[in-house]
Amino acid sequence: MKKLIGGAFVTGVLVLFMVSACSSVKTLSNGKKIDTQLVGTWEGSETGVQMEDTKKEWKMIRDEDGTFVLHFKTTTDGEVDEFTEDGTWWVEGNRFFEYHSNSENTDTYEYIVLDKQRVQFKMLNSAMNFNEKEYVFIDTKVTGTKTKKGVKDGLSIENAIKVNSIDEEYAYVRKNCEGCKRIRQSLLDHKGKPYDALHFQKPNGEEVIYYFDISSFFGKW
Repeated sequence: MKKLIGGAFVTGVLVLFMVSACSSVKTLSNGKKIDTQLVGTWEGSETGVQMEDTKKEWKMIRDEDGTFVLHFKTTTDGEVDEFTEDGTWWVEGNRFFEYHSNSENTDTYEYIVLDKQRVQFKMLNSAMNFNEKEYVFIDTKVTGTKTKKGVKDGLSIENAIKVNSIDEEYAYVRKNCEGCKRIRQSLLDHKGKPYDALHFQKPNGEEVIYYFDISSFFGKW
């Protein structure tokens, strides 16, 4: 009797999980599906998996329209390199697909939603070479794609601050990131609009990125 009750309980949990997973999947206008559990800003890191003696950190911003912006930071022998990629993402069952605009390659993963804050990915196919044969990592959720209504903090591309000049960008940073040291500036194209991404280091060593919508003046001078 205990085994039957236990078996019934497990079955119930599996059914509940399957219903929950199905309810989170939405179909976009292009026919592709996304899992809304994956939407938001996520962070992760690994050392020595892709490249020996190299630490790799990333911040992935997945939007509910199936687009993404991915920031990488690699550290090898004290030398730091940073770059940004964008593209589109979608799911098919428990498969996650990530198309990169810059390389025109699509990476394929098997994914498992561990809880509301963590998703595990296992590499199935990639154009990149890896130091280790099995590449498994966990993304940890930092924020959703939206802040409070009407609030633009510039901390994600979805909440980018619209400015009319570069001077306005730096004035905002001076006001909101006192004592921060500029690392670099990069230009992004997201959903057909230009954005500036300003990378700064806080006095405590933490890195922060501010995003600015520069469509009002970019290419018009």
